Amino acid sequence: MAEPEAANYRVYRARWFQLFIFVLATFSNAIHNMTFAPIQSQTSTFYGLSTLQVNVLAIVFQFLYVVGTILSFWLYRVLSVRTVILIGSLLNLGTFIRLFSLISPSNGYPALIIGQIFPAIATPLFINITPLFAARWFPPKQRDIATAISSMSNPLGLAVGSLLPSLIVSDGYSSIDFFTLLIVEAGFSALVALIVIFLFRSEPPTPPSSSVEHHIKVNLRTDFINLLKNRHYLVLLFSFSLGLALFSALVALLFQLIQPVGYTSDDAGIFGAVIILAGLTSAFLVGIIMDRTHAYRFILKSLLIGVCASSIYFVLILQPNQYYPLAVSIGLMGFFLLPLLPVAFECAVECTYPISAEWSTGILMCLGNLFGGVFIFVLDALLKLDPLSTSPLIFTPASVFILCCCIISAVVLMTYQGPYLRLEGERRLAPTINT
Repeated sequence: MAEPEAANYRVYRARWFQLFIFVLATFSNAIHNMTFAPIQSQTSTFYGLSTLQVNVLAIVFQFLYVVGTILSFWLYRVLSVRTVILIGSLLNLGTFIRLFSLISPSNGYPALIIGQIFPAIATPLFINITPLFAARWFPPKQRDIATAISSMSNPLGLAVGSLLPSLIVSDGYSSIDFFTLLIVEAGFSALVALIVIFLFRSEPPTPPSSSVEHHIKVNLRTDFINLLKNRHYLVLLFSFSLGLALFSALVALLFQLIQPVGYTSDDAGIFGAVIILAGLTSAFLVGIIMDRTHAYRFILKSLLIGVCASSIYFVLILQPNQYYPLAVSIGLMGFFLLPLLPVAFECAVECTYPISAEWSTGILMCLGNLFGGVFIFVLDALLKLDPLSTSPLIFTPASVFILCCCIISAVVLMTYQGPYLRLEGERRLAPTINT
């Protein structure tokens, strides 16, 4: 049944069910990213791997995001949203390959890598389409909250992916524990793929707003040139990429950050979940505020200030016997960092409209993930040079790197003055359409 939204547009109750399926599909992809990061020491011992080799199992998601983004640009031009999401869900099933690593753990690394490659390529198929999915199913007054909920499904998957391994693979682990972890994650992805096959739909019978109905598609070359000419988008691209890269590096190396001062892999799993769950709460609140105010620029800059303050607090509090203050500092980082994702998505769509949403947001995520892979290598090297948590100095190379990334990102983003082109277009078209 349909609910009237405006004179010529309708929204459908099924939009919330479709949103749930989309969130579920994105979530099932994200849990594979963090499978081995919170149990780095157990994975190293069980498979006979170095710390770098274990880190690569997460880094592959950052670097292959470029490949997946290029694939997503092409697929979304020639196929329906439903078909592409189905392809992504089937790629997630590549995680079953990781089970072959248990046949001979000392020779199992190739199976782990191959099993990570498939969901890594699939990640952009879900994330890059987030704003477009929200715009196709939801009216303007609910579009921001739908974008916020959809964009948080990936971090929620990272949260579960950070917590679940440390709960299953404890210090007294066995091969059965690793089998349980890998089969649970792969089996869940198989269940979600079946749900997508039978229940997911690309779009409602009629559009919910004028921005969807009157959206003009242009070719990739023209889109790319227009984005490079858009100074507002370039400012957003640079600042957001630094923030996303730093978040990816901190989550991937969290165990290596806290281990030298006596914290365990269980603590790393809990802290990883805290940073993301705090961000989920904040993102939900920010989504409601965006829906009511559309004050994207102000919200974006306010969050960046919070990121800088919480990062300084994290660096100062990373000491022995500071479990709860450290958890608070990590929670604050998540609270301010994660809502940047849906806000940046909306800013990118607004300042580049009518360029396709998957194109403008796809490049944001692509560059951010590429930087994230580099940042993991850089931060890992800086931690080995002078560990952040055991150095007698507060400002170690690693802490200086973290703080500089935050400050540079915030300073550049303070110059962002992107227009609200999509909102303005909807306001202009609405009177004409209603008459």
